[in-house]
Amino acid sequence: MPRSGNYENDITYTHMLAKITIIGRPNVGKSSLFNMMTGHKIAIVADEAGTTRDISEFEYTDEKNDLTYILADSGGLDYSSDDDEVVVDITERTERAIIDSDLLVWVIEYDRFTDLDQFIYRVIQKNKVSNFIVLANKADNETKVMESWSMAGKGEMEFFPVSSSHNAGIADVKRFIAKNLVSRGLNYKKWEDDDSLKMAFVGRPNVGKSSIVNSVVWNDRVMVKDMAGTTRDAIDTKFNYGENQFTLIDTAGIRRLSKVGTRNIENWSVMRSERALKRADIIAIIVDGFEWIVQQDLSLIGKAMEEKKWIIIVVNKWDKVLDKPGVDKAHMMERYIAYLKEKIEFLPWVSVIFTSATEKKRLTNILDEAIKIDSERKKRVKTAIFNEFIEQLVYKHPPTGNKKSHSPKIYYGSQVDSNPPKFVVSVNNPNHFHFSYKRYMENKIRDNFGFEGTPITIEFKWRGKYADVRK
Repeated sequence: MPRSGNYENDITYTHMLAKITIIGRPNVGKSSLFNMMTGHKIAIVADEAGTTRDISEFEYTDEKNDLTYILADSGGLDYSSDDDEVVVDITERTERAIIDSDLLVWVIEYDRFTDLDQFIYRVIQKNKVSNFIVLANKADNETKVMESWSMAGKGEMEFFPVSSSHNAGIADVKRFIAKNLVSRGLNYKKWEDDDSLKMAFVGRPNVGKSSIVNSVVWNDRVMVKDMAGTTRDAIDTKFNYGENQFTLIDTAGIRRLSKVGTRNIENWSVMRSERALKRADIIAIIVDGFEWIVQQDLSLIGKAMEEKKWIIIVVNKWDKVLDKPGVDKAHMMERYIAYLKEKIEFLPWVSVIFTSATEKKRLTNILDEAIKIDSERKKRVKTAIFNEFIEQLVYKHPPTGNKKSHSPKIYYGSQVDSNPPKFVVSVNNPNHFHFSYKRYMENKIRDNFGFEGTPITIEFKWRGKYADVRK
């Protein structure tokens, strides 16, 4: 595993696929177009300017036109709020995306060309961008389509009247994109088998998720501001770490729903974060070491457990903890681990890493641990070896029964699945076993075979002529 001490030497980015970025002024329909083109409700859509704050990317495979490319949804370009730090950051980030893209999709409205549109046109000219097309959005009938043509003639490669809400004209846009990329030799295929490790960074607002992503991948990919609720969209970042392929999913901060409300933008971000949790293989739960563990942290850990995910607890802001007066720096990690054991009873199999995003300390340890857990999660125990283990287990500690049951018996067992590992054990009657015996078996399985960082499922299966009779 590469540990050069220089992040840039260890990490490379996957630039094989062409990148197409959707740009435009705020609230012109970029995110609706993005969702329609990808066929997924990825970008948050709302009648509120500035809803999209980061560059949301999606690896899209156009089956009809037989190619794959990265489609990016950008924040709205806006020159009118120089004193708004977030707006300025969105504009700077979008301008960088314009330079980095292979093709721009500039969205305007079919019936008006505003001062903000003129500003975007000057940005395109300033950066000498020649590969761009114009989409006149909201042209949802023939009259509006005819009217939209008065907006053409800005030096674009092609002009398309479209309606993202009605899926009108989108197929023509996709055909042009495919033809253009093929003509320029940018028709790369996606990885046939995307076996990259998919990791979601989740946590309460302001615990440092975006700072960790930026530091880990050595690239200013997600907006970092010292305010809650800055990151609203889930953003995927694909890169190589040594010989390992990663997809990092940075998510919006998850708050208690009572603090969010039921219909506003941040509530949608919570739902997006939970979907990202389902998509990922490994869940890196970021906690604020300076503030200790709170109920929202425990709730996130519980959600990850329910999904049978691999879990890494990343204790961030450790530099602030060690800077507190009177802290025993030599033993503080041990004390914190003991504290976690009190708060989280299943900690023995969960990986814990102490980091400082601001000082870039122990950040690649997160990737090293993810690779290690990936190997553990896919591990297989041979049936013969597992049954030898069961024989010794029962000999040293016979199964504990319930007060009202007969003597519990174990006959044999095997590992029936991996990722996550699952063991099925044949018994005389599952109801005869005390609930604690499964926990005992799990601990002994870990002692003998590992499986660090991943939950294990143990199922007692009823054997015998009454196996199909369930009480």
